Amino acid sequence: MDVDSVEETTTPTSPPLGPTKREGYVLRQTLQGHTRSVSSLSISPHGMLLASSGSDRTIKIWNLASGSLKFTLKGHKLGVNQVAWSGDGRYVASASDDRTVRVWDCDTGAQVRLLQGHTSYVFCLAYNLQCSLIVSGSFDETIRLWDVKRGICHKTIPAHSEAVTGVDFNRDGDLIVSCSYDGLLRLWDTSTGTCLKTLVHRDNAPLSHVKFTPSSSQILASSLDNTIRLWDIPNSRVLKTYTGNGYTNGKFACAADFTAPRELPASTSVGGQGTDEDPRKQEMRKRGLKQIFVVAGSEDQRVYVWDLQSKKVDQILVGHRDVVIAIAAHPTLDIIASASMDHDPSIKIWSLDDIPIKSET
Repeated sequence: MDVDSVEETTTPTSPPLGPTKREGYVLRQTLQGHTRSVSSLSISPHGMLLASSGSDRTIKIWNLASGSLKFTLKGHKLGVNQVAWSGDGRYVASASDDRTVRVWDCDTGAQVRLLQGHTSYVFCLAYNLQCSLIVSGSFDETIRLWDVKRGICHKTIPAHSEAVTGVDFNRDGDLIVSCSYDGLLRLWDTSTGTCLKTLVHRDNAPLSHVKFTPSSSQILASSLDNTIRLWDIPNSRVLKTYTGNGYTNGKFACAADFTAPRELPASTSVGGQGTDEDPRKQEMRKRGLKQIFVVAGSEDQRVYVWDLQSKKVDQILVGHRDVVIAIAAHPTLDIIASASMDHDPSIKIWSLDDIPIKSET
């Protein structure tokens, strides 16, 4: 299989560590509540609520506008590794070291499903957009498909030769992507459980996180070699590589995400002699395309923001005091949530401007 070699990332010699007038993310809120590492974050589809999970065995639901805590969901017997929202924003699913997947009603805070079957830690999960299925991945090397309405596992797939560390559904829900410490990305047919494609980089580093792009034609995959790669699915090759400037992910499963599409700022002239803007941005503006960023937590206690197209580090966010393992981007606004591990189990909310977030009704 043809796989592109790793591309070198060109980065500025002095990346901006603080906000810029036009584009910089600024820390808006710090949310305290978890007593141990915050393992994952997820912003609801309507953008009003934030779900967080932790090694303290709890899931917390926050009002993103006010920063107030709505619910603390308790029931898991061991640490919770990941949370995921249903497509309608009514439910949150959680994956835990206690080998279970649980589903919670976010109107009442009640547990509505207990899904059992994995034989080791459940590390990752995702809801399909249609809210009918949950896929989970485990240290038992399988992925399982759960019928949410019936509360049963209707498919178990022996997916990898080591722990499954990331899963995601595509937009239509007919494909699943999984990644593993075995260094492989695999695409599965949801209805049959058949493996349709295996993607492997020549370095074969263990993989820690995976996510479909909004168009579902590409995959963003984080690996434990301090690198995030954007894969083109039809051609089975790496399109972009994001790294550099101190970004570190060699031990923990630091998450990555895409920011909401952003309008390109107007170009400015330099000394009345035109503009020194990247020609790529000029072409994007002509075509009416918006700017998207890749954002990821890092083991150096910082949050990295890369321009999706140029691969350059656009900004580095400083404020955490431990490994930043959890990241979530708002679906429509320029807002990022990040969270860190045991020495600083806090959640930080960053935004470009003082963006008003619609409060939950």
